[in-house]
Amino acid sequence: MKFATRLSLCMFAVVLVATGGSMLASASQVRQAYLATLHNLFRSGAQSIVDVRAAKMSSVQTRCRRLAGSPRIFAAMDSGDAEVLSQVADDELREFFIDAKSGSVSDRASDGYLFLNAKGNVIEPGCGTPALDLAVSQHVLQKWSGEHGLVAQHISYLDFDGVPYAVLLTPVIDPDDHTVIGSLAMLFEFRPAPLRSIAGGGELQSGLLIGQTLYGWKLPEPEANSLATSIGDRSANQSNEQGTEVRLQIDGEPWVAYRRPLDPLDDSVQLVIAASLEPMHAAVRRLLLSGVAAGSLGLVVGLVAAVMIARNLAKPVALLGDAAQRIGSGDYSTRVEITRKDELGQLAIRFNEMTHGLTLRDKYRGLLDLVADPEIAEEMIGGSVDLGGVSLQVAVLFCDIRGFTPLVNRLSAHEVVELLNQHMTALTEVVYRHGGVVDKFVGDMIMAVFGAPKPGQDDALRAARCALDMVATRARMNQSAKEKIEVGIGVACGDVVGGCMGSIQRLNYTVLGERVNLAARLCSAAPAMCVYVDDQVHRHLAADSKATTLDPLMMKGFATPVQVYRLDSSEVPA
Repeated sequence: MKFATRLSLCMFAVVLVATGGSMLASASQVRQAYLATLHNLFRSGAQSIVDVRAAKMSSVQTRCRRLAGSPRIFAAMDSGDAEVLSQVADDELREFFIDAKSGSVSDRASDGYLFLNAKGNVIEPGCGTPALDLAVSQHVLQKWSGEHGLVAQHISYLDFDGVPYAVLLTPVIDPDDHTVIGSLAMLFEFRPAPLRSIAGGGELQSGLLIGQTLYGWKLPEPEANSLATSIGDRSANQSNEQGTEVRLQIDGEPWVAYRRPLDPLDDSVQLVIAASLEPMHAAVRRLLLSGVAAGSLGLVVGLVAAVMIARNLAKPVALLGDAAQRIGSGDYSTRVEITRKDELGQLAIRFNEMTHGLTLRDKYRGLLDLVADPEIAEEMIGGSVDLGGVSLQVAVLFCDIRGFTPLVNRLSAHEVVELLNQHMTALTEVVYRHGGVVDKFVGDMIMAVFGAPKPGQDDALRAARCALDMVATRARMNQSAKEKIEVGIGVACGDVVGGCMGSIQRLNYTVLGERVNLAARLCSAAPAMCVYVDDQVHRHLAADSKATTLDPLMMKGFATPVQVYRLDSSEVPA
């Protein structure tokens, strides 16, 4: 795939991801804002209902306690005078039970009051609805029967004919023996708060949850029952004064409901406020659709821009790629034409500077390989050579031509150089074949090192084999050479100092030490086509090697005679 195509696709993907991410983030913000609004409406609405109920019930509770403690009520209750009870209660509670339409106390609405005797039976005329009177009586007997009975004013809830009633029960207590002789029950029909519209077309609904029944809900009965069951199942044992929110599905539609106890001391009756989340989902869908439309337009514009930018960038990149390919094939004369002043133009300038540097490096490397051993050159370029010098254990080989001075006198300068080059080339190949490093050429002499700059475990053995191979190579060359050349070789092994030495202007990697001097002395002492080694080289030879032991020799620079061994090709196994 071309660079321009990849860049266009990449930019297209960036625009696509950015657009999609923006739409998802916006949708998430809409959801969060909507849910936060519902959360606040739930809590404020529930608190408002609770506060209004508490304010209303507070005055009623106070009036009922005062009425229940009235001597007239006690006397009428004690004598069973229902007419006096009704008259006193009507006078005292008139403001709570006047019908809104007729203004008459006798024409009571569903709300009402009634008196119960000590056994929980209704004292006529009750609240005006006999069935409701009976239900209240049974509710009281069920709630407050037993050994404790009713001892204080209390509110409970009664389900009558599908309508929930709050029952405020106030005991009438004998002032002498403090026994309950009856009670005053006030009934309040639960009326749901009006629907409240919210943003996006939704509505808040409120109701009472008593057991598994939901009252006061503006929903069809099946949906209301499903909502009540879901809220009851999901909120069991989770209610608190602050309330609990639950998510649920009603006929496949998402809802969120909030429930809290209507009375902090009694969680059997829950105030429920709920709203459908479908308006929120509809708003999110509208947002996503509009985002898709805007995003599609943005993607088209972005794609066109991406193609244009990609083409503008791809052309100079392609030119740089072609130039880099030519350089990779060895054409360091390649240059990139500079036609722009931006970052790509600066890159072209740096590229041309790099090719110039590569040209110089190639020239310098070629010269370095000519004046230094390739292995040493590689180590120096890689920075592995310690310029300060290190102590090494190596094997040093010197190879010198015998009778070279008379040979020089007989030949012309051109013939001497040609003869030496052929000789040095052949023996250098022998050194490399055995893993050695050519340290230097000094006239007709070759100095080779085994173990520097990289030490090995068999340096002395390789140096001995190399020496014998050099003698054999020279012998083969003499069979066809115009001028016969004989060499003498000396090999010594031991500790030396290796490093780059010389002047500030010019350095040369070499090794120095007593063993280097000994190898040079052994080379001078060796007869033509012979190899002399010292005792340390002899110790490194294979166990089945049988070098000829010679008499100790006095060497220049050594205070005591040096033990010398002569090697033959048959005595050092390959």
